[in-house]
Amino acid sequence: QRGIRQSASQYNVKIIATDEGTPPLSSTSVTTVYISDVNDNSPRFAGGTFSVYVKENAPVGTLMFTVSAHDPDSIGNAHVSYSVLENNSKGAAGCHFVNINSLTGELYSLQSFNYEEIKTFQFHVQATDSGVPPLSSNVTVNVFIQDENDNSPVILPPYSDHGAVNSENIPYSAEAGYFVAKIRAVDADSGYNALLSYHISEPKGTNLFRIGTSNGEIRTKRRMSDNDLKTHLLVILVSGNGEPSLSATVSIDVVVVESTCDMQTTLRQLPVKEESFSDLNLYLLITIVSVSVIFILIIISLIAVKCHRSDGSFSRYSAPMITTHPDGSWSYSKSTQQYDVCFSSDTPTPFPPADAELISINGGDTFQRTRSLPNSEMLV
Repeated sequence: QRGIRQSASQYNVKIIATDEGTPPLSSTSVTTVYISDVNDNSPRFAGGTFSVYVKENAPVGTLMFTVSAHDPDSIGNAHVSYSVLENNSKGAAGCHFVNINSLTGELYSLQSFNYEEIKTFQFHVQATDSGVPPLSSNVTVNVFIQDENDNSPVILPPYSDHGAVNSENIPYSAEAGYFVAKIRAVDADSGYNALLSYHISEPKGTNLFRIGTSNGEIRTKRRMSDNDLKTHLLVILVSGNGEPSLSATVSIDVVVVESTCDMQTTLRQLPVKEESFSDLNLYLLITIVSVSVIFILIIISLIAVKCHRSDGSFSRYSAPMITTHPDGSWSYSKSTQQYDVCFSSDTPTPFPPADAELISINGGDTFQRTRSLPNSEMLV
């Protein structure tokens, strides 16, 4: 049968030789059979997937984990070496983040991890034996970055935590529980480290304001009295719940006014960032101006064409015109036509000589020559 070296590396075989005589005689011999190893087994990891947890901001070179694989072949074929495979997926390449000891399988970090930038990544470790041909197997390692409390709370607008003093007005007639302001803050950390609490600090002996430890709402504890100050400087402390606890502060001047008409919210020393004119707004403005210019040009063109047509019609179809002359004759003109009619009496004085020529220019810029008739030939 086929020998399996992993179950038995050698066999002791007892051989008995017997003759056919009477009585039969025999002798015995024991032979040891050794099974030579063949590299027919791949290295085997204890599990198919490993989960590794690394603290945020851990120094470079931190021992993250140790992988181990076993090869059931003999010593010559069972020597295992380890390597990190390149990650061909779209995720982060683990070979850029970790280094492995090829002999021991120890995994070390190549950089300090920031939880806010990378929360988890995955890579594969390959174990290869020393047989011929070499056999190998892979295991998946999932690395999870554990968040540390390394971010301070940030005060959100309209209030500022950069040394500015904000101002809020409240009326003198404000009742207990009157809403003054609400402080909002965020923490870039996650989980328990991102939970914030609000605390208020006010001048000693005032005891006029309170703040919600979880929502940041500032309200009055009681009604105003004549002994209270007109201005109250409140310092709000926003603290994170992580270890060590990080915090931020903001200052608010609460001004007591006589009536609600005088109330207004102001901000002193708060730098205002100029909002840049976005490219989208610029494109919209250019489009609107272009359409407006084209529309105006179209209107002007239509008006010019209409006026041109009107002038042409007037010049072509002008009203009839009658012109009288000192000699008693008159001219009748209409459009491009002109008629010259001469009337006279027997009195020769107002009229030109019989052989005189009358020249008229009509609307068509043509010359028309007429001759005056003798008195006997003139129309009466």
